[in-house]
Amino acid sequence: MAAVAVREKLVRREEIAGTSVSSGRRVRRRGSRPRKLARLFIPIVLVASFLYVGLYASLTAASYNKSKLIELCRRERIRNERLTVELIRRSSPDHVTAAAQRAGMVCATRYDYLRRPPTVASAAHGD
Repeated sequence: MAAVAVREKLVRREEIAGTSVSSGRRVRRRGSRPRKLARLFIPIVLVASFLYVGLYASLTAASYNKSKLIELCRRERIRNERLTVELIRRSSPDHVTAAAQRAGMVCATRYDYLRRPPTVASAAHGD
């Protein structure tokens, strides 16, 4: 009878602690499992929300940078087209002739060329 009383006390203590004895092994009560899931769920949700906010901020910043670069590219293309038109206009023969006349240049009436004797080149070889 003493063994039975000891076992009943052991069973009661384990039931109070949250476990019960059945055929020599411990079985957990069902009430503690949802608490563990809740303890894991909250940090997972927090980490996931921080990751989402960080990713959203990063993508928003990248989108702003992309918009700025597209606008800069558009402005530079327009500037390049304007410079190309200006280059074509300034390098045209009519514009060059008009600029030369404004600078006081006149057309040459006679062309003089320098003539060197051919012996100058052969003298360098020691002939």
